[in-house]
Amino acid sequence: MDKKLWMATMGSVVLSLGVLGGCGTNTNSTSSKPATTAVQSGGKIVIDEPDEISSLDPAIAYSLINDEIVFQLYDQLVTYKPGTSEIAPDLASSWDISSDGKTYTFHLKKGVKFWNRDDMTAQSFIDEFERVLSKTVDSPGEGFLDPIVVGSTAFHDGKAKSVSGLSAPDPYTLVIKLTKPEPFFLQVLAQEFFSPVDKKYIDSIGNDAFAFKPMGTGPFELKSYQQEHQLVLTKNPNYFIPNKPKLDEIDISIQTNESLSAMRFQQGTTAFIDFNQNIDSQDFVSMMKNPKYKNDFYKETLNTLGFLNINNQSGPFKQKLVRQAVNYAVNKQRLVQLQNGRASVAYQILPPNMPGYESDLPSNVKYTYDPAKAKELLKEAGYQNGFSTEILTPNDESTVKLVQSIQADLAVVGIKASIKPVPASTYSPLAQSGKEPLVYEIWSQDFPDPYDFLDSFLNSRNIPDINRSFYSNGAIDKELNQAANMQQGDARIALYQKIQNQALADAALMPLYYPVQYAVVQPWLKGFYMNPVHLDPLQDISVQSH
Repeated sequence: MDKKLWMATMGSVVLSLGVLGGCGTNTNSTSSKPATTAVQSGGKIVIDEPDEISSLDPAIAYSLINDEIVFQLYDQLVTYKPGTSEIAPDLASSWDISSDGKTYTFHLKKGVKFWNRDDMTAQSFIDEFERVLSKTVDSPGEGFLDPIVVGSTAFHDGKAKSVSGLSAPDPYTLVIKLTKPEPFFLQVLAQEFFSPVDKKYIDSIGNDAFAFKPMGTGPFELKSYQQEHQLVLTKNPNYFIPNKPKLDEIDISIQTNESLSAMRFQQGTTAFIDFNQNIDSQDFVSMMKNPKYKNDFYKETLNTLGFLNINNQSGPFKQKLVRQAVNYAVNKQRLVQLQNGRASVAYQILPPNMPGYESDLPSNVKYTYDPAKAKELLKEAGYQNGFSTEILTPNDESTVKLVQSIQADLAVVGIKASIKPVPASTYSPLAQSGKEPLVYEIWSQDFPDPYDFLDSFLNSRNIPDINRSFYSNGAIDKELNQAANMQQGDARIALYQKIQNQALADAALMPLYYPVQYAVVQPWLKGFYMNPVHLDPLQDISVQSH
């Protein structure tokens, strides 16, 4: 299953999320919940994006930058209640789940149209599911359906002309049959991949052209696109949700210069800076210190983890005592300071906004900064004189600075770690090779469920693709597989917490920090909020005369 693995390709690992640099946490930060303001209508805003759009095809678009636009052009069966990770209806007005958890029946809203006035029906979803499963389209979402949907593997392998687990008994009923229960399947369906598409339109222009000539049901339509320059979105006048969107137009500029983007905001040209653009460290510090903006900042801890993979099958790290020593040796608070407060210390794998996060983590698995304890454990493991090792990391400057801090901490306890910075093109193959003892990484959710973190990092079946610590524990595998098929509820969460605590006791890897996203918003922009799951709420915001 492909994941949004945020690594350094442009700037820092965390800079790609817009969270590097800045000053300490702003105690005057605006609440990240939806604002309660009078409904405003009309007008337009300008925002910046930090890089070119690579695709607007929902089956292909799988990046922060693409998603910022795609979620405005397309809808899904389900979405999230604003400002929360709670599933809510979108194009499905309701749904039924069979008692065995293997059949989902969605009842679709009637009268929804694509922008060209073609009808949206259950077949529109089946068409997109088949595109996601098609080798021709080569969607990164394929692994979310195959093999969980009945008949998905046969279709993907070209052995069937349709997916037997997908059916439409009538135009507004969609039935999806699964090979086994998947308690987070609704969260999977809230992703961009599973948007309805107008197959007749796609067939008329071809998949390649569809990447930049979208045809959706979403709140905004693509009016124009100038490569490397600008996109213009205009209000869908026939959107199925009353009073949405509130804006008439959004002009999106491709702006690679972060300082210029900050200046444009300070001049009042752009409406906000959030997931849509980065603020570099110097500009962020300046704006946070400026009383003019003290009430204009929002913040949200991301469902993202910065961590260090510890190769459980490599040299000294085969010993649990050594892995535990590494966990005690690193000053995580210094990593937060290096990001000037735009992160929080992580002692566990699950982020604070993720179900299963433990507000009172057992002390025996909470590795606080304790170099003396680390030295004791190394001595007990037979490494009183330390040893030499290596840390693989993406090669951007900001990330390397974080890894250098880890390197210095390890040196204090006698572990001499050289740093191996590599470009993005070689990073993953090396991380998966099994030859790298320590690998610095950052991971962001696909959906808010503990499966997305714990199964990914800890299940031995994910070695070496995602489980890059090469952690293998038969009992944990059994429990992970059990939790993956359990119904949502307290028992499932309790099992995931048990799994996490055992993995922490084994020091399977080292959690480092959770990025904290900051946004700065013009006071004349109303209805803005931050969301722990989705990106900027363009469909909900409006402008006030200013």
